[in-house]
Amino acid sequence: MANYIFHFNGSIHPGYPFWDFGAAGKCHLDRETAAEELGFSRIDGFVYNWNTEPIDVLNARMDGLLGGLQRYDCLLVHWPFSPNFNHRWIQTFIDRVHLFGVNLIFLVDDMASWRSNPVLPNPAKVNIENYMASLDVSAEVNLLSQGDGFIFHSEAMLKHYREQLQLADKKLTDKVSWYGPSLNMTNYFQGRRHFDQGVDYAGALFKAAFLHELPDNFKLNIYGAREKDKELIKNKNIHLHARVDPEAIPQMLEGSYGLVWDSESYPDVVGPLGQYERYNTPAKFPMYLSANEPVIVWSQAATADFVRKNQIGLVLDSLAELPNAVRDVSEERYNQMITNVMRISPLIRNGFFLKKAILDVMAKIYVRSV
Repeated sequence: MANYIFHFNGSIHPGYPFWDFGAAGKCHLDRETAAEELGFSRIDGFVYNWNTEPIDVLNARMDGLLGGLQRYDCLLVHWPFSPNFNHRWIQTFIDRVHLFGVNLIFLVDDMASWRSNPVLPNPAKVNIENYMASLDVSAEVNLLSQGDGFIFHSEAMLKHYREQLQLADKKLTDKVSWYGPSLNMTNYFQGRRHFDQGVDYAGALFKAAFLHELPDNFKLNIYGAREKDKELIKNKNIHLHARVDPEAIPQMLEGSYGLVWDSESYPDVVGPLGQYERYNTPAKFPMYLSANEPVIVWSQAATADFVRKNQIGLVLDSLAELPNAVRDVSEERYNQMITNVMRISPLIRNGFFLKKAILDVMAKIYVRSV
C-alpha cells in the first residue's frame, strides 16, 4: 500500500498555483506539505482547458497521470478541482482511480454552492430538480460524493453536506474526519504579545465595510490594503499595511487579537459568505494562531467552540460588542489567553490537526473493526 497526494501545476515556471489568489496557494502548499511529512508522495498534473478533448486522448492522459497506482493505494485530492476541468474530466479521473482499486480521499477545501447560498432549500417548497441543475450543486452532489473517504473543515460542514446529499436521496460514507482549526505552517519567532495593541484584520478594507462603523478611536491594523483604501480610513485609528507574501504575514501582525469576521453590513453577520463561516474554517483563523495571537470570532461560526473550549480569544454575537469586549479584558486574563494560544500554536504550525484527520480517515478505510 502506498499513499499519494495529487498536485496541480498551473505553469511551466517555478512557483506555486494560486499563490497570489488570496490565501489559496498558501493553504494548498501547507496541506500538501503536511501530507508529505506523513510519507505521502506527490503526483503532479498540469492544469489545462480542453472541453472538447476526445475521450481516447483523455483516457490516455489519465493512464499517464495515474498509471503508477496499485490496488489498495490511497490518493488524497483537493476538492474542488481547478475550474479549468469540466465535469467529464473529473468523472473520468474518479472512474480511473476506482478502476485501479485505489481509495480516493477528498480533502474538502471549499463548497462552491454554499458560498453563494449556504442555506439548503426546503424540498417541500422548492423544486429540487431545479436546485440540482446548478453546476456547483451537481458537482458537490454527484461528483464529490463518489469519494471513498472525506476530510472536512468541521463537523458542522460534514453534517451540512450529509443534509445536502439527502436532497438527492444520496448517502455519504462513514469514512470521514475533519481538521477543525486547520493549519498554517510557518516558523514564528516574534516576542510575546501585549493586551493593548488593537485588533488585526487580514484582508483588504474595501471587502470589510463593517469595520468603518467601529468607533473612531478603536485601533485596527489592516493587512492587505490597497492604495485606494487610504481614502476610506478618514480620521479613524486604522493602520494600513500593503499586501505581502502570505508566508510573511504572521511575522508582521502587530495587534493583540486577530479578527475573523465576514459580513455585508454592520453589526450582525449578514450575507452568504458570513453565513458560510458556520461550516468552514477561514484561512485567517489558523494564521492568527500560528502567530501566537488570540482570535475574535462570531458565536455561530464553526470555529467558535474551539475558541471557547481552549479559551484562546473572544466569541461575539455581534460586532457591536467588539469595543467593549476588548476593553473589558484585563491584562491578567489576556496573558492567560496568550498562554493558552501558545499551547495550541505549535500544533497549528506543524499541521497536527490535519495530519491527525488524515490518519483518522485512513484508519477508517484500512482498519476493519472486529
